[in-house]
Amino acid sequence: MSDSEIVVKPVQKRWPESVLRSLEHALSAAPDVAFAHLADAGIPGQGEMHTALFVWLQPGALRSLRRVLNQVSAIVAGALPDGTAVDLIILNSAPELLEAVETAGGLIVESDPDERRRALEAAAAGPNEDDGSYSRKGPWWWPF
Repeated sequence: MSDSEIVVKPVQKRWPESVLRSLEHALSAAPDVAFAHLADAGIPGQGEMHTALFVWLQPGALRSLRRVLNQVSAIVAGALPDGTAVDLIILNSAPELLEAVETAGGLIVESDPDERRRALEAAAAGPNEDDGSYSRKGPWWWPF
């Protein structure tokens, strides 16, 4: 493992159920969120791990990534109590983390089980050997 590799583990400091329910409810209502996990993440040797929200977006949302990122950030900020922070990671942009995120557990929203299955299949296929890009497993608009 290189020093710059992100490590993902189950959440150590569990949030209150009321906060989790609020976050689940808010993210479930967001049409661009296919699924989301809460897990701890960090880079070895660079401080402590922090709780992160790993979100997989619907493929069509990737056309307006800035808009969707702003919306998801606002939804998350509105669902969390004052003083609570969470790192937001868009898994579509880091599919190499999907296996570790799934292993850590912490699935809090699964609005689209089919999209989650497709994402897992694409991530399991891994990058193309020739150029390091990920193989496309679906329609042209699907990012992998």
